[in-house]
Amino acid sequence: MSSKLFALRNQFYIGNYQQAINEGSLKLKSTKDKLERDCYVYRSHIALGNYQMILNSISESDAIELKVIKLFATLLNNPEENKEIVLETLKSWLTEIDYENNYLFQINAATIFTFVDNYEEALRILGSSEQLEICAIKIQIYLSINRKDKAVKELGVLRKINEDATIYQLASNWIDLFSNDEQSIQKALESYNELGQLYGKSVSVLNSIAVCHMKLGEFSQAEKYLKQALEKKPVDPMTNSNLVTALSNSGLNSKIVKRQIATMLSLREKTPLIEKYFNLESEFDKLAEKFYN
Repeated sequence: MSSKLFALRNQFYIGNYQQAINEGSLKLKSTKDKLERDCYVYRSHIALGNYQMILNSISESDAIELKVIKLFATLLNNPEENKEIVLETLKSWLTEIDYENNYLFQINAATIFTFVDNYEEALRILGSSEQLEICAIKIQIYLSINRKDKAVKELGVLRKINEDATIYQLASNWIDLFSNDEQSIQKALESYNELGQLYGKSVSVLNSIAVCHMKLGEFSQAEKYLKQALEKKPVDPMTNSNLVTALSNSGLNSKIVKRQIATMLSLREKTPLIEKYFNLESEFDKLAEKFYN
């Protein structure tokens, strides 16, 4: 990882995606540095929902590290229609290339499998690599499958690599939030506020601060930060999902909550709350059909 790309990577990790894209305008001589720069810039565009821009910009003649990002954009652009062909293509590539020391490819291939909830395959691709972001992604996956023990162990690996890195601080916060004890949550809250002061409060950081407040039972405070996040990105699915949770626990008029739920559902994007809602709706429909038939 090139030190010349430190600022770009940091902005990406924090969730300041437009700033990361702006940082990507720097001139580089090394082909390796240029490739890494382009990967983070395109990933920032994915985070901003600019899927078509990526589909138009990356060609079949480009490096595999870029083509796997295009593959993810293809999936996100139409998950239901493109999921099968995307996974078939990715599995084919995995048999054709030596990817074990190619962290730029590993990260994005694992991200695709994580998106479709195939955590086992994502972890297999990431392997035992001790690259900073790979360690962080493994921590996210372990927490997603309720393996805090493995996440803590991976955080220890990350600490040995660079405990001063922003991504180490973020990964430590994820584990603190997962722990659910007040001291750990307060620690995470302080850390997110520090990161916000250093780099600016991105939508991601504002959501994280809001989640800390919700876990502390401070729903009005959470609502304040989520509204700030919506000012930055009005159609963000995670912000809208978190706002539904905050409003539902704030004792507000049910009409306000229902209006926010309608906004959340209109986005039709993947968040845990949206998935839970549609799963419950599907189960209800099945039960109703069984009852009436």
